[in-house]
Amino acid sequence: MMSKDHNQKTEQELHEERVFLNAYTDLKGHKSDMASTKGDMGAIYKRLKDLGWSKADVEFAFTLEDKDVGKVVAEFERRIRIAKMFGHQVGRQIDLLDKDRTPQDERAYEEGLAAGKLRKSASNPYQPGSEEFQRWQDGMNEGTAWINAETDKAVNGEQAPD
Repeated sequence: MMSKDHNQKTEQELHEERVFLNAYTDLKGHKSDMASTKGDMGAIYKRLKDLGWSKADVEFAFTLEDKDVGKVVAEFERRIRIAKMFGHQVGRQIDLLDKDRTPQDERAYEEGLAAGKLRKSASNPYQPGSEEFQRWQDGMNEGTAWINAETDKAVNGEQAPD
């Protein structure tokens, strides 16, 4: 009976090793890319920190964009409740969750402005012909003009303010 040479590998073993080594090489490249990306992100956070913004502020912005308003309000309610349990002044002095008293046309303008600055969809959520529709569009136009001016400065080599 012939036994397999200990240096000889089956086709399956060779295949598994090939897949492993290719995957290892790919992962090593991704790990290097991640280190570079983390460095770039660190530089961005540093720029923001120099202006008084924190990483927590950026994370909050991501939360506002990712979560629906009900979840954000619920989180604020929990934090205020915790502040009250600790007797913290935030729990006594801030009533953040009062009904929004912003007039609808102003709210529409602010929503459009944010959509323009963030280059979001230009799909106006308000009824065509309404005051809110026009105010949202005004905000969208102003936000888009603002972000385009910043992009123009960057493209033309001018120092855009942080």
